[in-house]
Amino acid sequence: MSGKKEELGHSVPGALKELWTAGFFSDEKNFDQIQKKLGHHLGCNPPAGTLRMALMRAPFLTRRGPKGSRSYIQRTASTRITLNKEIFPAELIEALEKEFQYELEDLRLNYGKSGTCTAFLLRKILEKLIFLTFAKNGIADKLKDPNGGFIGLNAMLKMAAGHTVHGKPFLMPKTANEIEGIKFLGDTSAHNPLVVVSMGIIKPVMPFIVTAYSELVTKL
Repeated sequence: MSGKKEELGHSVPGALKELWTAGFFSDEKNFDQIQKKLGHHLGCNPPAGTLRMALMRAPFLTRRGPKGSRSYIQRTASTRITLNKEIFPAELIEALEKEFQYELEDLRLNYGKSGTCTAFLLRKILEKLIFLTFAKNGIADKLKDPNGGFIGLNAMLKMAAGHTVHGKPFLMPKTANEIEGIKFLGDTSAHNPLVVVSMGIIKPVMPFIVTAYSELVTKL
C-alpha cells in the first residue's frame, strides 16, 4: 500500500476501524467480503497475510468458525458518529469526501459532543464549498474584499444566490435566506469569543444546512 494512503489514515488497521465505525461488521463478514469492501470503498488493497493479521489483532472484532473459513463480527457497536446515517445523506458524503475529508472526520468526532466545534466546522464547510464552486467556475475573485481578503459568510451567501451556472443559482435564494437566519453560522457569532453553541440549537436547522451543501456540490 502506498505511503499516500497511510497518510490519509488508511493503514490496514485504520481501514478496518473505519469499516467498523460505519457499521460494516454489525453482521458476520467473511474474508473475501472484507477484502472486496476495503478495495471498493477505501481503495485499500493489502496483501492477504497483512489483512489476516490485522483482522486477528483488531480489538473490536470477534472471529468465528474454523481456520480457512472464518468470519468476523463486531464485539460492540462503535460510538463514533456515522455521518451518512445520522447527519448527511450517503450521496452527499460521497460528493464531499474528496475535498472535505478532514472536515468530515472532525465533524464525526465532534457532532453531538461539542456544539461550538460543530458550528465552526459546519460554517467552514459552507464557506469552502462556496469558494470551491466559484473557483471551479472561474469567478473566485468575486468573493474577495477590497483588501484582497475574503468577504464574510453573509456576503458569500448573497453572492451565491445572485450568481448562476447554466441558468441556475449556486444557491437558491430561499436556501440562502434560511442559512442567513441561522445565528450560530453568522459572521458576528463566528468572531465572538464569548459565543457558546449547544447541539440543541444545531440539530433543528441541520436540514437547511444539508440543503445548502446539496445545492452547492452540484456546481463542483
